[in-house]
Amino acid sequence: MTFRQHLHRQLDPEAWPGRGLSPLNWAVFCLIWLSIVFGVAATEPSVAGWLGGRLLLIDHLLLAVFAVEYAGRLWVCGLNPKFRGARGFFRYLVTPASIADLVVILPLLLPTPSTWMLIFRLLRILRLLRLAAMPHIHAAMREFYEALAAKRFELIFTLFLGVILILLSSTTLYLVERQIQPEIFGSIPKAMWWSVVTFTTVGYGDAVPVSTLGKFCAGLYAVLGLGLVAMLTGVFASALSHAAELHDKNKSVD
Repeated sequence: MTFRQHLHRQLDPEAWPGRGLSPLNWAVFCLIWLSIVFGVAATEPSVAGWLGGRLLLIDHLLLAVFAVEYAGRLWVCGLNPKFRGARGFFRYLVTPASIADLVVILPLLLPTPSTWMLIFRLLRILRLLRLAAMPHIHAAMREFYEALAAKRFELIFTLFLGVILILLSSTTLYLVERQIQPEIFGSIPKAMWWSVVTFTTVGYGDAVPVSTLGKFCAGLYAVLGLGLVAMLTGVFASALSHAAELHDKNKSVD
């Protein structure tokens, strides 16, 4: 086996004969999480002050490692039958995982303002898209997608009800509260913020009806919103249960 073939087996999850990730992909996976933790910690002034000039050095070292890995993936992608030849190489370049790899190393290729560096650091989480290429995860995602597709009419109906309730509630609160609180309920789009916050049970408290009729309507719509959330949760739970049944059925067939 040539070095290129060996590297292909290490970098391409489809070429790895074992279960899960190859040792090299595990190392890359851990490095991605390390870089994400580093990017988050670097926003803390005390950590950034402690690192000082080493902050940029560590960042560029991580980018250099990712750039070498990206170049390696480009070099071996042609060994995968799906990406063989010039057209196959172009198909590989436009895959979501390859685009995510390129976006991550852009600060190394282009002059990037310091204010944008944080965004590029956090975008490294996109590199975890490569996990979707793992056979087991890909199969699980396909089964879950098929289960959601089977429940698409229930989902569409629930979302349709949600849109109707948001429009009804925001219109009602606009009519009732617009003269009392014009800065909060002075228009239907403004009142929609209250509807969304209420139906999602977040309850920030920045938009609250003060009139008796407004409180009554708000309480009624809040109860209806709980029912809507329960319906949506039930549809997703049913889809997950269906996905588990599909997985067990496919496993028994294999």
